[in-house]
Amino acid sequence: MAEKINFTQSRVKGIKPPLQNEGKEVRTTYHDKGQTKLNLRVSSTGSKTYYVSKKDKTGRLKNVRIGAVSEWTVEAARNMASDILSEINKGVDPNEEKRKAKTRSQTLQQLLDLYIDNHDLKPVTKADYQRKMKWGFSDWFKLPASSLTETMIISRHKKLTKRGKTATNGAFRPLRAVLNYSQAIGAIANNPTAILSTARLWHKSNRRNDLIQSHQLQEWIEAVETITPVMHKVAFLTMLYMGFRITETYSLEWENVDLKNNLILQKDTKNGTDHELPIPTALLSTIEELKEVTGGGKYLFPAKNREGFAGYPKKPLEQINSKISFHFNPHMTRHTFTTISEAVGTPKTMIDRLTNHTTSNDITGGYIHTETETLRQAINKIAAYIQARVNQSEKVIRLYG
Repeated sequence: MAEKINFTQSRVKGIKPPLQNEGKEVRTTYHDKGQTKLNLRVSSTGSKTYYVSKKDKTGRLKNVRIGAVSEWTVEAARNMASDILSEINKGVDPNEEKRKAKTRSQTLQQLLDLYIDNHDLKPVTKADYQRKMKWGFSDWFKLPASSLTETMIISRHKKLTKRGKTATNGAFRPLRAVLNYSQAIGAIANNPTAILSTARLWHKSNRRNDLIQSHQLQEWIEAVETITPVMHKVAFLTMLYMGFRITETYSLEWENVDLKNNLILQKDTKNGTDHELPIPTALLSTIEELKEVTGGGKYLFPAKNREGFAGYPKKPLEQINSKISFHFNPHMTRHTFTTISEAVGTPKTMIDRLTNHTTSNDITGGYIHTETETLRQAINKIAAYIQARVNQSEKVIRLYG
């Protein structure tokens, strides 16, 4: 049974720690006669800690830590014990309030890290969140997220808008996601970015619809023919002929290329699924030629001076743009692929399947399981449209069948 003593500075200081029991920690508890709910826990490790022990209205025992003896006088510990007991009598859980206070003290940087750790994000998405947050809010990273206000949000939105409307939207989206998560775990009471919707401050987004026009295809392909190293030429042609995204193209691995059945499998794509497509006949010889160059490694498009696949092809893009009459960006190949798909009469469900767009909300589309040969016919029809608009020089014939 715990010993009751009248706590004084000298008496508390003079209490000797208990001995360990076979190397295990032992704790001894003392009750204060001056404040009966104030306890002192003395450990064999030498620590001495004040805490309050009392049952709440539901009969549950609450043990609330006050702090180490070295940090509290007896008088201060008794006063704090009285305050804690008053809170418990009111139905307040001091331990829960401490937890909430600790949660509310988390900085924006800590909550960003927590959001990333607790969500299944691709490495490229993580990097994108971090980059955009740093661009817009690096000076807020050390602030408690609970200190962010609607006024701060509006002011920062106005400031960032001067640097670019699209970039401003791009920065506030991850901030909104992080603060929504913060609100869900109790780190903040309300998400101040909600003011952007209430006040209609989000900038209107113009969906990117730029593409390579039909009359520009020959010009573009002739420019692609000249870029170096040669593997980048194959990458860009693959993006055009198969509608692949640039990151998912450059990360392709040879083990997922089946040249016997003329299939390419993309693993863990943007929407979290694997995506298998037939290689169009027009592209097949180009892929086979590439295997002679990079087939000894893991990736179709390996990095030059490090392990892994090649990064963003900045120089090849500059080479292309220096030779064509319009400005080209990699996503144009995907827009071109889907536009041609529609032009040759491909049904929407088939286009979704070719481009790996999610069809789960489409009840009819969810029942359609497209067979490989049907996909092969569709993708070859798209390739034929491209070839029909390209001048059939000897070089083009050799490359595309």
